[in-house]
Amino acid sequence: MRFKVPKDVDIEDRIVGPLTIKQLGWLAGGAVICILFWKIFVFQFFIFLSLVVMGLATAFAFVRPYNQSLVAFCGSVLLFLSKPKQYFWKRKGEAFPKSRNSRQNNKNLVPLVRKGFSAKEIENLAGTLDSNSSK
Repeated sequence: MRFKVPKDVDIEDRIVGPLTIKQLGWLAGGAVICILFWKIFVFQFFIFLSLVVMGLATAFAFVRPYNQSLVAFCGSVLLFLSKPKQYFWKRKGEAFPKSRNSRQNNKNLVPLVRKGFSAKEIENLAGTLDSNSSK
């Protein structure tokens, strides 16, 4: 049995028209806050606050800097600003400590047996390759 494997698994599903559930949530949240402001504040102050809130809600819904959500981007900015900017390197120890008995250890090593061509065979092969490449 053959199944079709979806290729666009990182694309969110569209719920209402071109809006995803996250975008719809941000816009609905902004609208709810604006309704609360309408009930609480004077009309002129309500207009100013609702423009700010809906602007922020729209930005959080649609703006994607560096292909990530604005919430993740703001979190990265806050993390960057909260961490120290200078890093001082501290050596924890030698990566390859030198032992005092390194010469003694080298004497105890078994020499490697190399399998391969002799020097004469390599010279013959190089001559053969050089003569064939000029043709």
